[in-house]
Amino acid sequence: MIFQFSPFSRRITERTVLWGLVPGFALVVILLGMAGLVAVRDSREIRVSATKLVKDQLLIARLLHEVQAEEDALALALHRLTTEGSLHDRSERVRELKAADKAVARLARQAAKTPNAGEWQQLAAATQTFSQAAEVAFAKADPVSDQVLESLFTSHEDVVRHIHDLILLSSRHLMEVDEEMNLQLKELADESALLLGTCFLLAAACAGATIAYVRRSVHRIEWQTDELSRVSWHMLQTQEETARRFSHELHDELGQSLAALRANITSTSTDDIDERKADCVHLVDEAIANVRELSQLLRPVILDDFGLDAGLRWLTEKFGQRTRIKVAFESTLEARLHSDTETHLFRIAQEALTNIARHSRAREVVMRLETMDDQVKLTVEDNGHGIDPERQESRHSLGLIGMRARARQCGGLFQLEPVDPQGLRILVKVPLRLAESGAVASH
Repeated sequence: MIFQFSPFSRRITERTVLWGLVPGFALVVILLGMAGLVAVRDSREIRVSATKLVKDQLLIARLLHEVQAEEDALALALHRLTTEGSLHDRSERVRELKAADKAVARLARQAAKTPNAGEWQQLAAATQTFSQAAEVAFAKADPVSDQVLESLFTSHEDVVRHIHDLILLSSRHLMEVDEEMNLQLKELADESALLLGTCFLLAAACAGATIAYVRRSVHRIEWQTDELSRVSWHMLQTQEETARRFSHELHDELGQSLAALRANITSTSTDDIDERKADCVHLVDEAIANVRELSQLLRPVILDDFGLDAGLRWLTEKFGQRTRIKVAFESTLEARLHSDTETHLFRIAQEALTNIARHSRAREVVMRLETMDDQVKLTVEDNGHGIDPERQESRHSLGLIGMRARARQCGGLFQLEPVDPQGLRILVKVPLRLAESGAVASH
């Protein structure tokens, strides 16, 4: 389990808010665009299907009209053949039958791409059979027997039956196409309703997520502003405490040493000159030691001269000597880091050790400084009684707030993790920023 020290791990900026708003609105636009594209596609398919249906039906209607006209011509020619007796008239009617036969064959070829192409071919064959039989029967001027006439009428009825079947098939096909169109329209309506409903739900979800993100960002900005105020107030208090401490140190230690040194120097007594001289040297040494200690408290010189690795090693040794707590320091850092990164990590480690000494009752502390790819990882782990999760959000945890602010200033993360069976681990990850060669050389 990881204690989330704060509700946010990184500093929020205008760019962060935009990264939440832009994808949300982009998703809504994409969903609306998809809905529009699907609707256009479906309407185009229906329009194409309707156009094809209209063309097919117009073709079939024209063919049926023409074939009915040819059937009328066949019937008229047959009637005249049976009533006219001259050979010339019969030959003229036979030519009319052949012309009608060719017209029906032409219509059958035109209907080759229609659903009833087979029936049209059968009609053409029946018409050809009828015209050939009529040509044979009326090739001579002799009267036609009743048996032959009956055969001709039967053949003509076969032609009429094929035409009637084509009309029925055309009507049935029209009904089927109408049902299919209604089914397609229903499917389109259902699909459009489903698509629009899905798009509405997804758009609502995206809008809700965007609103939640913006709300969270606003709360985060308020939280950062409040934290900044607390950190600023903490820095002012720290500065006042540091100034007060230095004032007391200068007055009590350095001031007294200098006053005693002045008294020894201005003394007019000639007695014990060597003793006073030794005392002056001792006082000067104490003053120098006090000045060095105050300087180290302000900022360790070793941090600027030798880098973070040496600075943390010195810090842990001094901490162990002062608190009698066993401290182990491990490091894989070999290069110098950017000055700001070294300062922030050093102060975080310093504050972590101060909190351990004040609150943890720990007996052992392990500090690790590692480089992982493009990150620097600082870990401070103790075996104390840990930290109450409720105290993490307390306004009095200014030390923790300051550590988190420093980590965020470096563009990194700050986390608190419990240690089994007891203890606390402070984990800081910041981007790896190496120092410039000129800056290292200047130290």
